[in-house]
Amino acid sequence: MNIQFGGRKKFRAQQVRGLTRTVAVVVAVLLVSAGLVRAPSARADGLLDFTGTTVSGAPFNGASLKGKPVVLWFWAAYCPFCNGEGPHVSAVSAANPRVTFVGISGRGSVGEMEAFISRYNLHFTNLNDADGSLWRQFGVPWQPAYLFINSNGTSDFVNNPTSSMSEQELSDRVKALT
Repeated sequence: MNIQFGGRKKFRAQQVRGLTRTVAVVVAVLLVSAGLVRAPSARADGLLDFTGTTVSGAPFNGASLKGKPVVLWFWAAYCPFCNGEGPHVSAVSAANPRVTFVGISGRGSVGEMEAFISRYNLHFTNLNDADGSLWRQFGVPWQPAYLFINSNGTSDFVNNPTSSMSEQELSDRVKALT
């Protein structure tokens, strides 16, 4: 039996191409995870066409937000970064009454959500998204995440799972909506 190894170069080239693709994917994931790459600003047409239920059980229609500056904050009670942002979100929402804040709490019990809302004095609507359907609809892979929407419908999605947004950055982004 005569075995030839002439295919070694071809195999090696395939390995290098595969490794290059893998490295490119890993770098892209790391950049997105670090918050260094964000989805571009986009028109919010249709984004506010959703319904949900508040943590207290009342129905909510996202269409009621159209034409207003809005911040959608995607949080989870168990998330350490969300807990770090809670006081900032409370303060910034209170300081900017012309901007409507809506929290969308994913994965957790109503009791955990209520405790989080109470702990941070979140005096704005918070939706119960325990099944993750709203997170999926908005394309939120992890918390915390924000969707900033100005009154003319332009939106900016910010998602950084590796740190909390500072109060200053949140305040600046909210002020830019008005």
